[in-house]
Amino acid sequence: MRAFIICLLFFCATINLVAQNSNKSPIPSSPEEWGISKNYYLNYLLYKQPSIIETLVLNDKGVGQLLSEKKKALHNAVVDCKDVSCYIDRFKWSDDEILILQKSLNRAYDEQEDFRTLVHEILMSSSKYSVNDKLISPKEYLTIALVQDFKAMNFAIDVYAGGKKPNYPRIDSISFNTSNKSYLNVLKDVQQDVLKDMKQNSAVFFLPMISAIRFLEINERWDAALLEPLEYNENLAAIVKSKDLNWSKYPYSALLVLGAGPDKYNQPISPGGILRCRMAARAYQEGLVPFIIVSGGRVHPYKTPYVEAIEMKKYLVEVCNIAADAILIDPHARHTTTNMRNGSRLLLKYGFPKDKMSLVGSSIGHIDTVEKMGNRCVRELGYVPYTLGKRVSDVLLEFLPSESSFVIDWDEPLDP
Repeated sequence: MRAFIICLLFFCATINLVAQNSNKSPIPSSPEEWGISKNYYLNYLLYKQPSIIETLVLNDKGVGQLLSEKKKALHNAVVDCKDVSCYIDRFKWSDDEILILQKSLNRAYDEQEDFRTLVHEILMSSSKYSVNDKLISPKEYLTIALVQDFKAMNFAIDVYAGGKKPNYPRIDSISFNTSNKSYLNVLKDVQQDVLKDMKQNSAVFFLPMISAIRFLEINERWDAALLEPLEYNENLAAIVKSKDLNWSKYPYSALLVLGAGPDKYNQPISPGGILRCRMAARAYQEGLVPFIIVSGGRVHPYKTPYVEAIEMKKYLVEVCNIAADAILIDPHARHTTTNMRNGSRLLLKYGFPKDKMSLVGSSIGHIDTVEKMGNRCVRELGYVPYTLGKRVSDVLLEFLPSESSFVIDWDEPLDP
């Protein structure tokens, strides 16, 4: 009987989550779509509602011609291009193309009711493009989102096709030697693959987006899609448990545990990770929090097969005897800034009390860093995704998540 009740609760929670998402955004159905939706959210919405771009092409001959020439230029790259940079330019949007599409989509916003509905009811409510979204008009928000998406696509192509240095080269660099003559064959293979998806002229609107995602894939860099959808899988049990929780019994909503990547390639969890898990287990067992959030992606060392959050959860369950439904995972964060941002996102997305402090825990030195990390967050993310409270102990610090945490970080395609 108890098993039946648990299954029923899981079913109801899943239905509820699907209903919530269906009112806001289409749910990605593949790793490719997860990568697109996280990195290029506006373009993802257009991709899932293709009639908007089809109508745009039909009504705007200039856009139709632009897309036709775009497809032809990539098709002719095999003959025209003798070096990597030539190919890269054919995959990307140029500044002139972006300006034309920006103006055309602004006109489409005025003319297409379904497009206006998408912008008003889905895009703006996502809070994915500006910390000042309440002060920006829908058309301004549309422009910001469009330009950012195109810039993000070009950045991913520059890094994962052209070999440009990412923000953190030691862990995020391209997998290929772009100076090797045989690398042109890789670009040719991607070119022919992408063109096969461009059957209709309107589909060429998504050519740079599909190219960016394809280059991420062949570099084994679909990290943004890793283990998604979390709320229907790894995190579902904890979400179900949180819905009927008496929050007043606990001083804090959750404890966010910062990752500590191993130095050795075949090491699943580092000594630092083990100690942080033990710290978290102790706080949980003392009744400070009802939930632990373990945060860390597939980061250290370069191209490791292990995901920090998964390995920390295993340790908490198998060694520390913490119930699996008391643990949430963030398997995407690659830096301390994004540990904090992603933890904030989960707390807000899953409906944890907005006015109740959570804790962040790590080593003493790491928490020292978090206390002084505001400027780094602004530099790397463009905002601070939390508000800090008092230091509870040498390894525990209070924080409140901020709504700004939902804004996409356009130049970090592995965890935007």
